[in-house]
Amino acid sequence: MAKLGTEKRPIIVHVHSDEKARYVAEKCAEHGWHYIIGFEDDKPEDISDLERALNPEKPIKSSKINRNAPCPCGSGKKYKKCCGAVLKA
Repeated sequence: MAKLGTEKRPIIVHVHSDEKARYVAEKCAEHGWHYIIGFEDDKPEDISDLERALNPEKPIKSSKINRNAPCPCGSGKKYKKCCGAVLKA
């Protein structure tokens, strides 16, 4: 999927006022994004594409701990020799 704000995937917004349209156009121009503005009084305003482009989601870090990494408990041992050790009965 193309990145938001590119020619293949422009930012699409629906606004009710010229003021809001100018705001969207200025923000997009600042970042060099492609955009489409629709004036639709019968639909609610929607600038979610612009908000998503201005505040991108950060990638989710994996909560999996590498077995050779230091143990998060603070013991100074490797995870595999500390909290990650499999206990055999």
